[in-house]
Amino acid sequence: MSDLTGKNIVITGASSGIGEALAIEAANRGARVAIVARRADRLADVLERCQQSSPESTMVVADLADLDAIDGLASQLIASLDGRVDVLINNAGVPKRKRTDQMTSEDVEGVMSINYFSPVRLTLALLPHMLDRDSGDIVNVSSMGVHMAAFGVSAYSASKAALEFFTEGLYVELGKTNVRAHLFVPGTTASEFSTDKPGNNAPFPSDPATTATSEEVAISLLASLDTETFVTYTGEREAQTSAKRNADVNAWLANMRQVFTGM
Repeated sequence: MSDLTGKNIVITGASSGIGEALAIEAANRGARVAIVARRADRLADVLERCQQSSPESTMVVADLADLDAIDGLASQLIASLDGRVDVLINNAGVPKRKRTDQMTSEDVEGVMSINYFSPVRLTLALLPHMLDRDSGDIVNVSSMGVHMAAFGVSAYSASKAALEFFTEGLYVELGKTNVRAHLFVPGTTASEFSTDKPGNNAPFPSDPATTATSEEVAISLLASLDTETFVTYTGEREAQTSAKRNADVNAWLANMRQVFTGM
């Protein structure tokens, strides 16, 4: 496991699930973390655990749906970390489990706002700071919903696909700098994210044998900071699934259509 001593790491969506596990794991490895979420009570609980090993860690309560407030949030994060952000992990996101014929325009715009516009706005706000220092890592968290089939999650998968291509652009364009962009793709994870949510259809059944813990996902994500690789998956199973889909997307989706609809 990599030593993160001296690193200042911003983690969004840190009040539960993968974000909570990331914050605690990074703090245990010596990082000072600035954690962001909108639920102050839950965030404070996570901060307390982080400060047991990283006393200077801090939290900022923010609703990332408020896009116009993100520039101010970025300034607040830089100040809270004594003027230096080494790593930004855009982990915050919302599910949207609805079939296309059930969705409203508000559903589509809401999930795109949180899952795409919000991490992009925060990245753009912090990127000049990293470029001025010619140092930094940006990790954007996607989903296997982009790498399997978008059945019942088309708006969600579209928002994550947009984030993937934005990250790809960063990865290529930053090639001559020491600022690096990473894409991380978790598979099915046992977390609050996968439970029943208002305005969503019921979550898909999961197999405990192929479901990772938030802690396992956090370890895989932090390992990506030691690489120059563009995309990292939670594990080999997710990487192989993505490779099979990309090898023949027409055959893959025809099979998925048969599985889901019998057609």
